[in-house]
Amino acid sequence: MKLDRAKLTYINKFIIVIATLIGVILSFVFAKQDGYKGWQYRLLYFTLQSNLWIGVAHFLYLLSPLLKNGEDFKKSLRVCNYIFTVSITVTGVVFCALLAPFSYKEGYNAWSVWSILLHVVVPVLAIIDFFIQPKSKKLTGKHLFYSILPPLIYFAITSVFCLAGVDFGRGHAYPYFFMNYYSPVGVFGFGGQPPFVVGVFYWVILFLAFVLSVGLLYIKIDGKREIK
Repeated sequence: MKLDRAKLTYINKFIIVIATLIGVILSFVFAKQDGYKGWQYRLLYFTLQSNLWIGVAHFLYLLSPLLKNGEDFKKSLRVCNYIFTVSITVTGVVFCALLAPFSYKEGYNAWSVWSILLHVVVPVLAIIDFFIQPKSKKLTGKHLFYSILPPLIYFAITSVFCLAGVDFGRGHAYPYFFMNYYSPVGVFGFGGQPPFVVGVFYWVILFLAFVLSVGLLYIKIDGKREIK
């Protein structure tokens, strides 16, 4: 029997919630094994934050049939789903393209079970879910602006922590190499050894441009779907 889109999205969202839950729990359990001083430091990373956002959003969607105004609630979640799908996409792409290849320099296993769940499984399923979920509201340029807010806020707050010398749990005052203000290229430098090729400022610009590109692409593709 062929599943309709509504049933399929419920199944997919359930899998996302379970995958997120297992991935987050395992990341906490094996935090010290991965070189962290404690599980709580994981929360300082965009990976955990973006996974928690998308996991909570899908969990609330699953609960919507229990609410009196469930359909209206699902419509209100659509924008949140879009914003967090963009964020989790960035998590997956940045990890696979930039972080995993240089993980050996940081001394951690990039392809542990929890890492695969949070960096690959959840992002892929979240992207699929965004396009199979029945469209209940049209996304506009305003929503594109909203999609850049989570990474922008993360960069802003984390930069303050970095410059203040906050330990992100592994003895470094930065969460990712591209946010290392103390690297050989610093903030505005060029020509360092990989992965420190350009300064933090240029990495931030590149990432924000990437976020906007992903957000715009999703709006364009979604715009061709009919509202149901």
